[in-house]
Amino acid sequence: MAAVLTGVVLGRAPLARALPPSAIPETSGSESHVAQDASPRLGLFVSCADECFQDFLRQELNYFDFSRDPHRADRVVIVSRQPSASGGERFTVRIESPLEPAAPSLEPQAFVAPAGATDRDKREQLAQTILRMLLLGELQAGRQGDDFHLTLPRRSGEALEALQDPWDYWVFAPEMKASGEGGSGYYFVNGDVGLTVRRVTDEHKIRLGGGYGQQWSSYLVEDGSRLSGAVGRWDARALYARSVGKHFALGGVATARGSEFENLKGHVHGGPLAEWNFFPYSENASQQLRLAYQAGPWANWYHEANPAGLLQEVRPYHALSLIADANQVWGSLQWIGQANQFLDEPTLYRLATGAIFSLRLYEGLAISFEGEASWVQDLINLRGRPITDDELLLWTAQQPTDWIVEGIFGLNYTFGSIHNTIVNPRFERIDLEDD
Repeated sequence: MAAVLTGVVLGRAPLARALPPSAIPETSGSESHVAQDASPRLGLFVSCADECFQDFLRQELNYFDFSRDPHRADRVVIVSRQPSASGGERFTVRIESPLEPAAPSLEPQAFVAPAGATDRDKREQLAQTILRMLLLGELQAGRQGDDFHLTLPRRSGEALEALQDPWDYWVFAPEMKASGEGGSGYYFVNGDVGLTVRRVTDEHKIRLGGGYGQQWSSYLVEDGSRLSGAVGRWDARALYARSVGKHFALGGVATARGSEFENLKGHVHGGPLAEWNFFPYSENASQQLRLAYQAGPWANWYHEANPAGLLQEVRPYHALSLIADANQVWGSLQWIGQANQFLDEPTLYRLATGAIFSLRLYEGLAISFEGEASWVQDLINLRGRPITDDELLLWTAQQPTDWIVEGIFGLNYTFGSIHNTIVNPRFERIDLEDD
């Protein structure tokens, strides 16, 4: 983690000279601060599609003014979080200047938080990365630039692949999780175990994974008797991708799973896969628009005969996916649309889409949406018999449906003071329902 940032050299003495004395508050007592300078500072707005420790950043970087709206900020700090090859997270930081088009542009900076890194470690490194980028930008604008010497050596993918690694870039991630809810008349419990193995380099991507899960449920009915049920599930997946230039990738995917709920004793589908990214893959932290196509066999083995009276069947299928991902000053978008179809019977198909969308329309006004929707015409795995009331109550058998939809829509408007630097945690979350 530290190796990514060690190329930025900031001496303590030059840093002290660059910040005016007013930037260092005097203290008296545990929480008493004497304001030395009330003049406006550089206004910041932090934008991220996922949680990125905004309260911590406002406290650690309170030398600057934080705006509640990007339309009033001098600098918009855009943070992207993505899974890394090592099993950790890659943070990428970009800084835009919407009010000053002539302001110096900075190269995005990134660091990788390793698997198991605490939120404390992540937020500390994120704050340091943002601070160094802000200082660099202001130095390029001519503010005390002679006091600093900054360098940031960059390494190519080939150079990173040449590093000595006793594991040869293989990463293993076992996991175990459980959840449950219960009351005097019911309980619902889920348990899962799994293992993911991956090897990711600049040219190749290999990901293998599998797991097993069990669901237990029970309800006390009106006559005093108790209904109980349990269903199991398992899954496995293998993926290989080979980079072909800046925009194209080739490979293959294979998926296997079983689910008592879905009447699947076993299922396998997969085949060759091709993907085109309209933007270079190197810009993945800020924008992606990928079109992917796959085709191959689709095989099912059933616990009970399906509506066609079959206990097993094999069909050819193909699928087309469009994936968009953007994190910009105006907001963020994560969206996928997919069409699946059986080639031997085109009337059996599925259209699905899902999105997480946030848009800042203008000062103080923002909309957000999160949801999924599917038009389902390919449920060939359903049980041929009617589903019983007990199975519906215990949620142990899938029932027919033509569509599935879920979503959350939000509209919010904020006005008043444009700054929100102060963080006061008193009385936060004193009730379980509090955010």
